Amino acid sequence: MANRSNKVVLSARVDPYLKAALELLAASKKEKIVKLLETFLENGLHDMSVANPFLSKVDKAEKTSFMNVFTAIWSDDEVIYKLRAGVLGPQYAGETAWRQAMVVTGDHYFKGTDDLYGDLNGLSEKWGYKAEYNYFLDMEKVRSEWPLIEGYVSFIENNKPFEPAYEDYKRMLEQSKAK
Repeated sequence: MANRSNKVVLSARVDPYLKAALELLAASKKEKIVKLLETFLENGLHDMSVANPFLSKVDKAEKTSFMNVFTAIWSDDEVIYKLRAGVLGPQYAGETAWRQAMVVTGDHYFKGTDDLYGDLNGLSEKWGYKAEYNYFLDMEKVRSEWPLIEGYVSFIENNKPFEPAYEDYKRMLEQSKAK
C-alpha cells in the first residue's frame, strides 16, 4: 500500500515535564501535539542564525536564518539537495555530505549542463542570493552513481589514511566482483 502522507516520522525522547507542557498547551489551543511540534521546529530553525553562504565574500560575515539557507538549497530530489548542502561545506552539511559533494564537483567526470543551484529556489531574485560558484553537472550520471559515491566516501572515512581516487575505488569494486 502506498504511503499517502507527505509527512515523515520523527522520534524523540523528551523530559516528562516537557511532554506534560505540550499536552497542556495542545489542549488549551485545541491543537494536536504534532502540529505544535512542527510549529516549534520551524520557528526554532528560523531563529538559528548562520553565516550567509550566498553573498559576496565581502558580505560573508552577514548572518541569515538557517531556514533561509535551507529554503535556497531544498529540493525533493535527494541527490540534488545533498549536493547543494554538501557544496556549502561541512559547517552547513557535515563532513560526509561535504566529501560526497567534493567527489562530484571536484572531478571533470561529472561535468554536464545541469545547473546545481539554478536560481536558488527563487531566492536569487527575491533576496539577491548567488552561489559562490556555478556547478554544471551531468545529474543523470551523478544519480546513477550516487550509491557508489556514498560507498566511496564511507570507505574513505573508515580506512584512513588510505584514500584511493574515485576511479580507482570503482576499479577495486569491479575487480572484487570479478573474483
